[in-house]
Amino acid sequence: MRIVRPLLAVLPVVLTGVLLPTSAAVAAADGWGKSGLYVLQQCLNAVQVGAFYGLLAAAYVLIYGICNRINLAFGALAMWAGYMTVAGVTILAALSPLGLAATIVFAALYAIAGTAVLGYGVQHSVVLPLIRASSLAMLIATVGLAITLEEVVRLARDSRERWLQPLLGDPIRLLEADGFSITITPMRAVILVASLVLSAALIGLVSRHRFGRIWRACSQDLGMAELCGININVVLAVVFLLSASYAGAAGAIIALYYGNVSFYMGTVLGLKTLLAAVVGGLGSVTGAVAGGFLLGALESFWSAYFSGDYRDVAVFGVLMGLMIWRPNGLLTPTTRPDHDRG
Repeated sequence: MRIVRPLLAVLPVVLTGVLLPTSAAVAAADGWGKSGLYVLQQCLNAVQVGAFYGLLAAAYVLIYGICNRINLAFGALAMWAGYMTVAGVTILAALSPLGLAATIVFAALYAIAGTAVLGYGVQHSVVLPLIRASSLAMLIATVGLAITLEEVVRLARDSRERWLQPLLGDPIRLLEADGFSITITPMRAVILVASLVLSAALIGLVSRHRFGRIWRACSQDLGMAELCGININVVLAVVFLLSASYAGAAGAIIALYYGNVSFYMGTVLGLKTLLAAVVGGLGSVTGAVAGGFLLGALESFWSAYFSGDYRDVAVFGVLMGLMIWRPNGLLTPTTRPDHDRG
């Protein structure tokens, strides 16, 4: 958790600005100064971005834990969910009497459900037959699957990006000092809370629930788990649905956070979150979520202090350096007992 704690250090300050009276919040902020508040704003931005990156990174880990293979199609599934979210919001806003909040919720749920069904179908037809095949076969097949999904969207949308009008975008001032304010919009606050709740729920499921114990048993030795009476087909079906749902949640949140989606976003998004999952530890859901926070921190702080043109270059470079330094992941011991796979 050494990676997560610095990013979460901003939360007490945020809560101070929300819960204390305005004068008390200003007094609490005075000790930070303008430069300090700027750093805290970037920490808040990093937590927001890292939270939904962690969701997509966790999807990679769920499949890798069972198959010991990497599914490279999750970025495309997130892209698909993003398009479904934009379409859902647009259609419901035009045709439904629902309020804005209900429209956003139903559109996100529609995208997650649709992506879960799609993800289950394609993983059942592509991933399942290759579980016991070579890792190269899985990589090639899922790359082809990702390209297929991206091309379907490109042809269906005439290669155009889709945009949302700003939703719940009025900034909320949390703290202020020396003319600089820490702000967050209602939409981003909801996204942050939803992402953190989903991440915590998955970590709790894997570490404390009966299904989590079964998942860890299968991740250690799929064949032995089957010999011990575990119904592998049921476990795989649940994992396929769960991983696709988390990829869909990440895609829906990204669409709502940035306000636009494109057919080509899945490739870079998928590669970045895969690297984050590897850096955090492919054998650990907690490590994948922490890797997502690290990715969010790298992007936010680079964009704040350096040219955004080189952001992805710098992020990929740092992540690759961390992989070389700790090939097994930052939160995964180099040598570990078989039962420690949470």
